[in-house]
Amino acid sequence: MHIEMEEFSDVRFKQRAAIEFLTAEKVPPIEIHRRMQAVYGDQCVDVSTVLGKAVEEVKSAVRKWFQKQNTSFFKGGFQKLVQRWRRKCIEVHRDFADK
Repeated sequence: MHIEMEEFSDVRFKQRAAIEFLTAEKVPPIEIHRRMQAVYGDQCVDVSTVLGKAVEEVKSAVRKWFQKQNTSFFKGGFQKLVQRWRRKCIEVHRDFADK
């Protein structure tokens, strides 16, 4: 039983490495999963595992983009939000949500 768990763990490790490599190569997540299913069959990780890695990559890119913005970018956005809220909710006595 212990040997089977080691093998299972080893297969998962290899699959995660493949996901990381192919994601870096810009291979679409669905294609990565399709290719991995062809190799690993029933032992293949779930498609959500592959998609999760892609989501992590996007989150990381967005986080880096936001970190590069200077404070005036955020200040201007918040000012526009407050102005819109005042115009739509206070001045015209409407609900906040558009209907």
